[in-house]
Amino acid sequence: MSEQDQQPYVIVERRASGVVAFFCGALVGAGVALLLAPKSGRETQADLREGARRLKEGTEERFTDLRETLGDRYDRTRDEVGTRVGALRRNVADRQKKAGEALKAGKDAARQARSDLEARVAESKDAYRAALAEGAPAEDGDAEDRDEAAEAPEADETAGDADGGASRE
Repeated sequence: MSEQDQQPYVIVERRASGVVAFFCGALVGAGVALLLAPKSGRETQADLREGARRLKEGTEERFTDLRETLGDRYDRTRDEVGTRVGALRRNVADRQKKAGEALKAGKDAARQARSDLEARVAESKDAYRAALAEGAPAEDGDAEDRDEAAEAPEADETAGDADGGASRE
């Protein structure tokens, strides 16, 4: 083996486009068919016109069918989207209504709780004032606590006097 046989090589194949070959073959075939046709030129032209007319009618029918099909699909899709949008709007409106009702109920509950609390505070104040006016201790024991607190400083002063005043010095 020689050095040339041992070196790698690349093979490049070139192919023409299949579409170009198809059209060329179609044109050649059409030309041969016209030349070898057993009919006269006028008959062939009439056949070609008839074929073109049928192709045109078939294309128009297909186009009309396609237009109707697309129109029907468009109408169905539009109706379905409209139905879904309407349902979504109703759902949003229902949720807004429920949220508004919940907010109103919360505000009403807060107002009621506040008025209950204000009434209880007012009752407490009235009871306290009444107890002070009578000089009697309040119901909740606040007056006793105040009495004890008032007595406690006096006890401290006497305790300071008992040890000879050493705590003040």
